[in-house]
Amino acid sequence: MATKQPARKAVATAPASTKPAKKAAPAPQKKPVSALPQAPATAPAKPNLVAPAAAQPVAQNAKVVRDGFTMPQADYDLLKALKAQCLKAGVEVKKSELLRAGVQALAALSMADLAARLKALSPVKAGRRKSKD
Repeated sequence: MATKQPARKAVATAPASTKPAKKAAPAPQKKPVSALPQAPATAPAKPNLVAPAAAQPVAQNAKVVRDGFTMPQADYDLLKALKAQCLKAGVEVKKSELLRAGVQALAALSMADLAARLKALSPVKAGRRKSKD
C-alpha cells in the first residue's frame, strides 16, 4: 500500500544581485607539445630538473597546499633548533618556511648530490600511528 507524501511548500528564491558578475580571466592557451623548442642534441644535460626559486616568484595570492608527513623525532628536533637559531639571530621563521627553504636548497643540488643525500637518510615508516582507543 502506497503512503501519501506530504506536499512540498514553494521556496522563495532570493532576488538576483544588482552587481554585475565578474568575468573569469581567460585561461592561458597551451602550446602543442610539438611546438615547444627542442634542445640541440649536443647541449649538456642540466643537473637540476627544477628551476631555482629565484626564477619563480611566488604571488601574494598563490594557492597553498596543506599536507601531512612523517619524520623522525631527531629531524623534528633539528627543525626546532634551526628555528631557535633564526630567532636568536633576529629572524622570525615558521617551520613551513624552513621546510620550503630546504626544498629549494635541495632543488639547487645536482642529481648526484641529491641522490647521495637521500641515500644518507634512514628509512621511516610512512603513515599515522594507530590510535590507542
